[in-house]
Amino acid sequence: MKSTATTPTTQSNPVTVLLASENPWLKWLPFVGIYVVYGIGLFLDVMDVDATQYASMSREMLETGNFLKLYNRYENYLDKPPLIFWLSALSYKLFGVSNFAYKLPSFLFSLLATYSTYKLAKLYYNKETGYIAALVLASCQAFFLFNHDVRTDTNLTGAVIFAVWQLAVFNQTGSFLNLILGFTGVALAMLAKGPIGVMVPALAFTTDFILKRQWASFFRWQWLVGLVWVGIVLLPMCIGLYQQYDAHPETVVNGQTGVSGLRFFFWTQSFGRITGENVWKNNADFFFFMHTFLWSFLPWSLLFIVAFFRKTVALFRQKFRINSEEEALTWGGFLFPYIALSLSKYQLPHYIFVLFPLAAILTGKYLYEIITNSSQTRVFTIWKSIQLFVILIVWTAIALLVLISFPLKNAFLWLILLAFFSGSLYMFWKGKTAFSKLILPSLIGITGANFALNAHVYPELFKYQSPAVAARYVLEHGIDQNQFYYYKAYMYSLDLYSRKIIPSLTETGTPGARHPGSTYWVYTNTEGLNIIRALQVNPEIVATFDHFHVSTLTLPFLNPNTRDKAVEKRYLIKVEK
Repeated sequence: MKSTATTPTTQSNPVTVLLASENPWLKWLPFVGIYVVYGIGLFLDVMDVDATQYASMSREMLETGNFLKLYNRYENYLDKPPLIFWLSALSYKLFGVSNFAYKLPSFLFSLLATYSTYKLAKLYYNKETGYIAALVLASCQAFFLFNHDVRTDTNLTGAVIFAVWQLAVFNQTGSFLNLILGFTGVALAMLAKGPIGVMVPALAFTTDFILKRQWASFFRWQWLVGLVWVGIVLLPMCIGLYQQYDAHPETVVNGQTGVSGLRFFFWTQSFGRITGENVWKNNADFFFFMHTFLWSFLPWSLLFIVAFFRKTVALFRQKFRINSEEEALTWGGFLFPYIALSLSKYQLPHYIFVLFPLAAILTGKYLYEIITNSSQTRVFTIWKSIQLFVILIVWTAIALLVLISFPLKNAFLWLILLAFFSGSLYMFWKGKTAFSKLILPSLIGITGANFALNAHVYPELFKYQSPAVAARYVLEHGIDQNQFYYYKAYMYSLDLYSRKIIPSLTETGTPGARHPGSTYWVYTNTEGLNIIRALQVNPEIVATFDHFHVSTLTLPFLNPNTRDKAVEKRYLIKVEK
């Protein structure tokens, strides 16, 4: 049932006017612009380190045909669950090994996330709120980012919000099909990134049931059916983990023996990061995700903070009790997983992206109230100014990148950027509805900014991802890959763009497992070059590359005047014995 508490009854609803336009395609135009920018990102190079590792492992999986056991460069791999590898290997099979093929499955999951967000918001509120929530989600910076820097989080996010939507429908209708679809989403989320795939929906609905005092909802027999179905879907992965690790305790993984693959998946990989059992630790503080959220949910970050605060205050005033027509799953589904993730001893920015669909619904609901409630005129004016300030900051950052860091010389791209920028300002000043004055300027602005990133800035950055550049050089110049090695310098893009696993040279300057002939080539850094020179094997520098870890940008690198000091030299050398 839809909540009526926040649904204004106005005849001149600006969002309704858009959705009921005589040209209904207009409502899809913002999404078209967003997805075109996503599409450009699908063809960008895969970014070191995590994404290229997953892409390379997917190619290795396709090559070996072993889909139940995970290997990384022929060695046992026990970290991420197999969904991203299965889907990417299948995509490689259908479309060939390419940037596009690796990223396509995750792109489809991002579409699923957007649609599920729309449907969930519509279920509890109305289609206008759902429409705004979907726009907010699709246009937040995190979604632009993880549609080209593809890791496990895109699949996780899509599967989780799909599960929440389907289980919410089941709660209202009792439909067995929605129950199975919901738990299928849970299973896919767990296959994407482990127990957090069940933790987010569980905490969301637990909050909702408690605040509604629906105690009987915790004891529905259908939940057992759903859990059995999850077990069935997870069975192939569990068989692979058992065969690879539990049945062979002598197997060495991460420097240890006696490791249980099943325990790692169901406990250590996720909950072990809170208890400290997981070997991965960076000891980020509890507030790490606060500043992460501010940039990754742009341009809607401040709106969400206020929306969440208002929701919290409202629940406090209601003594944390709501009626059956309201919902608290978006609030609880964001808050409690956020706290749990903040307690982890290993945190990376993309870990909270799974919560963004719920954040988008809270933000969409608040935006709907602002633009449809005549009593919110002063609030509307304030937010209009704040959003203009936010988007001008975004455009300032883009201007610095395309004017100073990586000067843009393509006149056609300049015209497109100017169209985005002028369109954003035009809507702010001349928009005919509250929707077009408040939401569209931010939407157009962030889409244009990411167009600049995907069409120009990232292609420039990838010139400094030297392992990929070196791999392409080897292929383009017909160098024998069977005599190609790396030494003292390795990233997974070397394997990915070589289309094979490149072996290492030992520190004595002689090959390891594979013995070269009289001539061989080595990708290395300055340290490696000096060691090989000291062996008096007369290396010839075939090519020199500027190298920088493009996922960790710094001001010295972005400044052209100091970039030479920020980059590292990498070499492709030819050694003749």
